[in-house]
Amino acid sequence: MPTRPPWSVEEVLRLFLWVAVSFVLSGLVQRWLASVGLAQWIGLVVGQFLFNAVVLAAVHRLLRAHDVGWRLGFGLHRRPPARAFGIGILAGLAFLPAAYGLQWLVSRLLAGFGIELPPQRSIELLVAAGPLGRGWIFLTAGILAPVVEEVVFRGVLFAAIRDAGWPRAALVGTAVLFGAIHFNLSVFVPLTTFGLLLALLLDRTGNLLAPIAAHMVFNAAPFLLLALGVDFGEGAR
Repeated sequence: MPTRPPWSVEEVLRLFLWVAVSFVLSGLVQRWLASVGLAQWIGLVVGQFLFNAVVLAAVHRLLRAHDVGWRLGFGLHRRPPARAFGIGILAGLAFLPAAYGLQWLVSRLLAGFGIELPPQRSIELLVAAGPLGRGWIFLTAGILAPVVEEVVFRGVLFAAIRDAGWPRAALVGTAVLFGAIHFNLSVFVPLTTFGLLLALLLDRTGNLLAPIAAHMVFNAAPFLLLALGVDFGEGAR
């Protein structure tokens, strides 16, 4: 059975350059939409759609350069796919209590040092948005974001470092970076731990659908808690 092509250092750096460019463009679009008086959740959704579209286009170009499709490039044909997706769902559900427990513990420790942390902006907007806004935010944060983030972090970056002969560096390094890019100290530990789980899911199944499914479950949790009327405070993205 053919295997996916190795990603070169140059290709990985080029992809992350596109990630950085799309991040900046997304922020500028959100600022502009806010300046013309649109609701903040609209800016968030439009900005996220722009970010995801640019990154996915860059990934598609990477795959075309190797003359492979998404299915072969990210092992979507392995385990089989339905089983890999199911494993990811179960892993995501199992991790949720630990995630919220770790976040609570870190928040209490930081508060003990007099460090008060603001809630994540996406959670604030989710709480403030009406049903329509929450639906659109769920589409971007609950569906698109897990796909894009898993493609970039596990499908490309983790796989590239692991296949270069540094499996431990790939596991720890991508997890730490994944936790850091969310720019919130209270969720750094749980997200870094979650990043370890996501990388292990890909490593064990060989199918990117497993970490994507786990990530979708994780990102969907705040929406479910809000629907149930639960006050989850700072929440988790």
